[in-house]
Amino acid sequence: MKLSNPWPKGYTINKRSPYGWRTLHGKRRFHHGVDVAGSFEALVAADGVVSHIGWSRWGGGHVVKVDHGDFVSVYYHGADETNLMRGERVFPGRVVYPTGNTGRSFGVHLHYELRKRGGIWGNTVDPVPFLNGTVAEPVLRVTGRLNRETWRAVQRALKAKGMYEGRIDGLPGRMTIMGLQVWAGALPDGFKGPNTRMAVQVTLGVKPDSHWGRITVSALQRSLNDKSF
Repeated sequence: MKLSNPWPKGYTINKRSPYGWRTLHGKRRFHHGVDVAGSFEALVAADGVVSHIGWSRWGGGHVVKVDHGDFVSVYYHGADETNLMRGERVFPGRVVYPTGNTGRSFGVHLHYELRKRGGIWGNTVDPVPFLNGTVAEPVLRVTGRLNRETWRAVQRALKAKGMYEGRIDGLPGRMTIMGLQVWAGALPDGFKGPNTRMAVQVTLGVKPDSHWGRITVSALQRSLNDKSF
């Protein structure tokens, strides 16, 4: 599925508000979408039908859902109620509404989510791999957990870069760790010690504390999804 950016040129996703686990006000929280700060017109990302128009004072403020079939786009915190109508067919570039600060918001911005078929809250996927491109491979669930599926994705990415020659088995043996060390610029000794963990964190742009918690693993999963790994 191909998505166009739901925001105009010149705006980007806030570095502190990506999809997945993040630290907000000192607490770890799972962020089900991406945030883009500023006052602009939020745009329809793909062909679809407006399936929901709502209001939540303590939640998303002015909320709009656009059903694309396999996925549903969800827009939060509009400044005003949308001019779109429920059941209306819409196309990329159509204005949803101006961004605002309605609901439980801490500044004028767009919170954008991509949910799976049906649009149920919490059933989300990372929208970045779908933006302005076609997803050719399965998208990792950004869970913040370093599971076998994530290690397989790491091995595939390393192999594509010529940094790994082993099997794609999801088992992080010495060859996998050495490839990861080469990628992160650490000493390639095959041992996942604190220096290696910190080097990976620096490369991912997260706090280099040598602890691979949910924030670090979420950043790793996102980098694998958007091909920045």
